[in-house]
Amino acid sequence: MSFPAGSTGPKVDAACEFVTATGGFAAIGKLVYASGLVDATVGTRISPAI
Repeated sequence: MSFPAGSTGPKVDAACEFVTATGGFAAIGKLVYASGLVDATVGTRISPAI
């Protein structure tokens, strides 16, 4: 997907690079919702392709 600079694009790019490098998952969202980010009930979660 393509996101314009200044939007969520840099966050998505960094999350995708992290997932590619580690094979883990990345979550994008507010730190106050950390537990929800971990259990995938809030925010945006990026996982490796299966």
